[in-house]
Amino acid sequence: MTIIQQQFFTLVQSGLWGTDADAGLFDEHTDWAQLYQSARAQALMGIVLDGIQTLPADKRPPRMLYLKWCNTLLQIEEKNRLLNRELANVYALCRANNIEPVLLKGQGVAQNYRNPLHRQCGDIDLYIGKDNYAQVNRLLRTEATSEHEENHKHTSIEWHGVTIENHRTLTRLSAPSADRFLQKEIEKWHNSPQCRPLQVENCQVTLPPLSFEVVYILTHSALHFLNEGIGLRQVCDWASLLHHQKNNINHQEVKELLRKMGLTEAAKIFGVVAVKYLHLPAEELPIIYSEKDIPTGDWLLEDIWQGGNFGQFDANRKQRPKGYWSGKWHTFTRACKRCHELGALAPAEARWYPFMLVLHSAQAQWNHKFSNR
Repeated sequence: MTIIQQQFFTLVQSGLWGTDADAGLFDEHTDWAQLYQSARAQALMGIVLDGIQTLPADKRPPRMLYLKWCNTLLQIEEKNRLLNRELANVYALCRANNIEPVLLKGQGVAQNYRNPLHRQCGDIDLYIGKDNYAQVNRLLRTEATSEHEENHKHTSIEWHGVTIENHRTLTRLSAPSADRFLQKEIEKWHNSPQCRPLQVENCQVTLPPLSFEVVYILTHSALHFLNEGIGLRQVCDWASLLHHQKNNINHQEVKELLRKMGLTEAAKIFGVVAVKYLHLPAEELPIIYSEKDIPTGDWLLEDIWQGGNFGQFDANRKQRPKGYWSGKWHTFTRACKRCHELGALAPAEARWYPFMLVLHSAQAQWNHKFSNR
């Protein structure tokens, strides 16, 4: 690892687990501007700043950069508060119409962090299911300001200053047999007592069963990795969930879900990054990796480091063309290239992913033109 990476990871570890960062790695020559950019690229501004707070005053960033960093954290906290308020509002709206959403990722995952407000947030993802999907779209549209292109899984609506993704389909795997198992598994627990309640500030939300959530957070990251890349925040989400729920997770149940979904290798490789670079205790992994998995885990980390959050910071990445079909072709060819080069993470998914990308794009166009939304 480079000195910047050593410094960065000791700060991330400190921010995640509440340990003291290794002050011996920092001196008057520390490139704080580069560390700031690395934290920004990995969507870990708040977590890294938490680690900085454990350093002696003379080892911290220069005053102007430190104040800039603190201001960024204030903005992250305010965005999280906004999302939490609107999460309560959208739950109230749905419940008034006898619909119970399932919260995915986001503000639910944030509750596994030491300080949930310090996780960089995005949008609100709700799994509604096919039966109530159109009704929730109509409810949201009465106060929506805009709407993005609908895809095969969800509609994305700007509502009260936040983005809400209304999912008719929770997620999909590309390998047909794995996806059939996944969809049956979701049907089994959706709208059942297997779902879990969670308090997010003033709102009690509903989450998937814990074993499923452990697998889903990994699945979501692995699929994004094959398509465009991921940031370290996605691995931190998974590690924080594993750590916070360590006494409640049924590892055997998780292993079986991973096996049937073809994601055992992905779990091992993500485990390498979580343990080696984030210092998650190895016994908290659902599947223990072996020595032969470590080089692949290092390779995953290098791709994460180079590309940053969803690959947006990769200097070698070509920009998506603005034209609709040229943009679709760009996404398809990029995914083909990544699946060919990076398929060791999830071999079955890598084989099927480009084909399913085309199929899902066609389905989205069909739904847009002919379905009653």
